[in-house]
Amino acid sequence: MDRTRRPQNPERLALTFGPDDGDPERIERTVILPPNFPYMELRALGAMLEADGVFVPGYQPPPVGLCHPDAFIFEAQFEKIQTILLPDRNIASRMAKIVTGEPMDTKLRKIAAIKVFCHFLDVQIEPAVAFHELAQTQGNDAANLELARFRDADNADPYPWLDLAFGDLDALDPMEPQHLPECHDLAFPLRRWRRNYIAALKIAELEFSGCQNLDRMLGLLSWMRNDFIFAGPAALLACIYFAPNSPPRRGLLKQLRSLNRLRAIDGVRNAAWDLTHLSEMIKKVNEANGSQTRLLFASFDEGLRILARLLFTISTEDFSEELLVEALVPWWSRAHAERISTSLVELLADLDDESRKQRQANSSVSIEEMIQHGEQLLMSTPGIC
Repeated sequence: MDRTRRPQNPERLALTFGPDDGDPERIERTVILPPNFPYMELRALGAMLEADGVFVPGYQPPPVGLCHPDAFIFEAQFEKIQTILLPDRNIASRMAKIVTGEPMDTKLRKIAAIKVFCHFLDVQIEPAVAFHELAQTQGNDAANLELARFRDADNADPYPWLDLAFGDLDALDPMEPQHLPECHDLAFPLRRWRRNYIAALKIAELEFSGCQNLDRMLGLLSWMRNDFIFAGPAALLACIYFAPNSPPRRGLLKQLRSLNRLRAIDGVRNAAWDLTHLSEMIKKVNEANGSQTRLLFASFDEGLRILARLLFTISTEDFSEELLVEALVPWWSRAHAERISTSLVELLADLDDESRKQRQANSSVSIEEMIQHGEQLLMSTPGIC
């Protein structure tokens, strides 16, 4: 975004929201924005973020547009709706790095845009499991330090960040720490991550199985039904990863064919964290159902955003097998999309089956053994130059 094209704001601005033609009880309402409120800048930043597809909503976006400031202002002022943004780890970590004096680039300017967009429109940023992921790879001390810097960034004066978002790369000086690192045990293994890791290892195993794409996909669903649990995000990742028609699979399972098999393990672990972010998002969306809270997911990763949209497809009240078929048709033939959708719907319908629950509870294979088995299989699979 070119700084010279930064829009100008009037000194005072009032927004008028007219009555809804379909609701005779609604009346005209007016909001007088505070002095120096950057309304025009927020419109420009919102248009940029919406064009880039950075946000994935866990709700039906308003007619005016997902990132139009009017929607957030109206809903916060008159409907008392609290919007919460769940960023992936890359966004949370980059936001923390900005206050340390990290050299600016295009991605960091977009992080600044997200920060000011959320600040001025009263969107709460909740990093969710982002720092658990960092703790697993770099330890508790590093994760707690970065969490403290994230809080510094989240609470910082938004106006210099606004300048940065519009191209002033010198707008921010390194910031002295404002929050002391705490002693959270962020490295403690999350139960949800361990199960997502097992599912991601199974996807990697099936990738090397030599089976056809559809057989890999149906094999995963059969395994979830008979030997594991239904892991929705992992099942949908497989729907994309195994798809034959130019799927956006790049980055979903990184370095899977590396000659260094430890890098393949790292790639699967990263995929498990992506799945855990999405699991947390769906959990919070379901918890917020019917309340005054709404959830937004944020990521620069196209594959992760596609997964998030697919997850919302199967978690909405109007979900149907036909809706899922249409969601899969871009990557599968219609006949194969229908077979996958039928299997997924049958698996969903079987979630509360008591005999299935009992069989899982009586399994003689522990979580640790399943992880060990999956890692051994992946390590023994040769990479490709």
